[in-house]
Amino acid sequence: MTRQSYHHGDLHGTLVAAAEALLEEKGAAGISLREVCQCAGVSHAAPYRHFRDKAALLEAIARGGFEQLGAMIREASTRHPDDPEEQLREAGLAYVEWATDNPERTRLMFGGMMKSDSVSASLRESADSAYAEIHRIIDGGRSAGAFGGEDTDSVVISAWSVVHGLTMLILGSGKLSPTTREQTHALARTVCETILTGLQARD
Repeated sequence: MTRQSYHHGDLHGTLVAAAEALLEEKGAAGISLREVCQCAGVSHAAPYRHFRDKAALLEAIARGGFEQLGAMIREASTRHPDDPEEQLREAGLAYVEWATDNPERTRLMFGGMMKSDSVSASLRESADSAYAEIHRIIDGGRSAGAFGGEDTDSVVISAWSVVHGLTMLILGSGKLSPTTREQTHALARTVCETILTGLQARD
């Protein structure tokens, strides 16, 4: 990794960007605040203006990840305002592709951090907000008669579990490891189509 030079005044953003790059290279356990500072081109004391410790910096990375996921799901809704099936299909594809493009950030976000009582309210809010985007698509689809299911929450959990389960299998299983982004996209599309077939309302 090449050392960055800090010039433009956004210390918070510079540190987060440097930490994100290191995270994908080394994993959460392999990075330190000192190394983040070296990559960002700032003094070793600089992070403490924004982050109390490494855990707080990792929280900021996770929060940004949930915000990106939420925005991508929301964008899928915007592109297909009257088609809940297409909204859910595109949201599922976006989820798998973003998560597999950012494997260590995904592991950080879903690796037990949210179980800790010490995580910030803002991190929980960003995670809840991303979940709410999926909930909104499925709730709208059920109201429009496109999706079945006894209640929205159970349908959301079912759909999310399948898409997230596929993501984690791709990231962690030697038996399910597409070698290209195109193969990942094709596999995710197949799974999303299977989910949609199962979720469709029946007469």
